[in-house]
Amino acid sequence: MVIARPLPCALLFVVAAAALPPAEAAVPDDLAKRLQQAIVTSAAATCPEAAAYSLTRPDAAAGPTVVGLGVFFQDLVALDDVDQTLDMDVYVLARWRDPRLADTARSSAAAECPVPTGRLWLPQLEPERLRSKQTFYPDRFLVDGDGIVTLMRRMWVKMSYPLDVHDFPFDRHHWTATVWPVESRADELTFLPLDRMSGRSEKLSIQGWRVGTPRVEASTAVRDQRIGTFARFDAILDLERDWSYYTWKLGLPLTLIVLMAYAVYYIPPSAAPQQIGLGTTSMLTLIAYMLTLASTLPRISYLTKADRFFVGCAVLVFLGLMKGIVTLTLAQGPRAGLIDRVDRWGRWLYPVAILGNLLMALLY
Repeated sequence: MVIARPLPCALLFVVAAAALPPAEAAVPDDLAKRLQQAIVTSAAATCPEAAAYSLTRPDAAAGPTVVGLGVFFQDLVALDDVDQTLDMDVYVLARWRDPRLADTARSSAAAECPVPTGRLWLPQLEPERLRSKQTFYPDRFLVDGDGIVTLMRRMWVKMSYPLDVHDFPFDRHHWTATVWPVESRADELTFLPLDRMSGRSEKLSIQGWRVGTPRVEASTAVRDQRIGTFARFDAILDLERDWSYYTWKLGLPLTLIVLMAYAVYYIPPSAAPQQIGLGTTSMLTLIAYMLTLASTLPRISYLTKADRFFVGCAVLVFLGLMKGIVTLTLAQGPRAGLIDRVDRWGRWLYPVAILGNLLMALLY
């Protein structure tokens, strides 16, 4: 019989450490300061010699290449609740240092140069959940005498992000646009968020939302169906829906429809056909209104606060219709006196039910 021996503690430590993602490489303070500095261009500045360009990663022996990323949202145009996509006009800026392009003889200001596609190493990046994009004009490529390279691009993009609308129309979201390297792992490329070069315009075209100040963050993470750990860059927008619009367009009309059905408790029993007609009209109006609003809401598999309010209103309107039918059934029989008691109870219970439906929708 073979008896299995426990692994030594040192070996267990090595195995556990190998399973963990590598620690994020610290960005040198001087390099971080250079990448965060404002961009200064000069017509007198000159571009590097063509011989200085190389397709290999700059200073690969020193560790991962630090790429600073900044995102400025020039405009947010529309957020589609149904498709869960956001249309935006955005500037994306990437900066890194390539010592091979440094030359103290050149001006410290940046020179605008032709993009050396196919001749110089450029970070290959891909955004997550990108649906479409369109560039406004060719990329701008700047190089200064310290070897700081700046690549700027302005795009019109449509990006998707899964929304949690349980609290609709009081929902808030942290809309996140994520950028990954296409192939380079964390030991080859790491990100530095350029806070000073990120932000948004004061005036935005988007309607129905309050937009906070964008945040940019850098980290490392694993990717689906990929081996290894990769650098990750997130641009985060805090979005809060303007619920006042839905209060007037959704809440007030529904409340009026429910109150219209409430009138059946004040119509005398002798007018039972009018009670049924009023209840039927209220029910059909409610259904038509719900169908109209359904096309503007996301197609989801759970109920939102607005959905619960809809359902409660439908139940109350249906109770008003049923009251009319019961009145017509009992008005000619020996239990006609029961109708007066139902009216008396309904006149104060129905408003309580309306208030309870509103509170249930808001609190749960």
